[in-house]
Formats: sequence, C-alpha cells, structure tokens
Amino acid sequence: MAFSSGGSGGGRGRIAQGTLAEINVTPLVDVMLVLLVIFMVASAVETARISREAETLRQVVTDENARQEATGENQIPVNLPKVKADVLSSKDKQGKAVLSIDENRRIFLDRDEIIDCRKKPSLEACLDAFEGLLPKHPKAQGLREVHVRADRRLDYGVVLALMARLRRAGIERFGLVTEEPAVAPAKP
Repeated sequence: MAFSSGGSGGGRGRIAQGTLAEINVTPLVDVMLVLLVIFMVASAVETARISREAETLRQVVTDENARQEATGENQIPVNLPKVKADVLSSKDKQGKAVLSIDENRRIFLDRDEIIDCRKKPSLEACLDAFEGLLPKHPKAQGLREVHVRADRRLDYGVVLALMARLRRAGIERFGLVTEEPAVAPAKP
C-alpha cells in the first residue's frame, strides 16, 4: 500500500523517501562560543578588579592595625615618617623604653608626659628642663637605650637637639622609629 499526496509540491514539507531530517546546529554553536568568550573575558576583568580592591582594603586594614598596634604598645599617637627600613623583631622591642615627641613638642617616656614645650619660652629652655627631669623619672632610672618616635611634622633641628640632650642625659644608644611606606597596588 502506498501513500501519495495530492498535488505536486515537489517534496516541500514532506520527507522524501530515504532522506533524514536534520537541524543545522552550526549557528547555535557559533553563538554559544561567542557567549563563552564574552563570559570568560568579563569574569577575568571582574576578578582583576576584585583583586585590586581586596589589596587596597588589605593595605588600609594593615595600616590601621599598625597604627592601633603602635598606640597599643604604650605609645603616644605620633605621625611617624614613612621610610623603608629594617623591621625590628618583637624580641628587639621588648624592654626598650620609647621616647615620643608629638607635633606639639610634648615629650613622653612611654605614656608618661615628661614635659610640654608649649609652656616654655623657647626650645632651648624646654630641652634644658627635659634634661633635668629625665633622670628623675622612675622609668628612666638606669636607662641606656631608647627608641625615639618623632612626629614627621617636626623640624629636623628639633629632633637632633632632642637626641643631643638624650646623649647628655646618659642615654648611650637610641634608634629612630618609622613606619613602612604605603605600597601602591599593582596596575593590571
């Protein structure tokens, strides 16, 4: 028994005997590959952006932690110069007295204020008084070594004059404390 359709459509809409119907997937594969490339590029760009933001945030947190750590170690908040220098180990820091001078020329030994130079008529008068007061301070008894934390906004001469007075007061060794400079995030 054979079926035939009426009319001469020439096979349109019909499957000819012996041929298979196929869907052409080439355009679909092309579109999918283009979308894949777009998503790969977009994810790489987004990953780089997130990485830069994370590094910036990590640097901010590190700076804040260092600032809090410095003030947490019986330190006076001082805006230290930012210089690349050798980092002292915690063993080297232990037991060392810290002499701080802030931007207002107040001088502290650890957290104890020794003298406020704003109340003196001149820097020389202040340092003379400091030189007399330092040996009387309980924490300065037998002190031969200190770490000096000087605010970066102070004149260089003020810091040198203070170090000269430390020598005259019997402090044989001292080191200058700085902060690590901020590291700029790498450009992609």
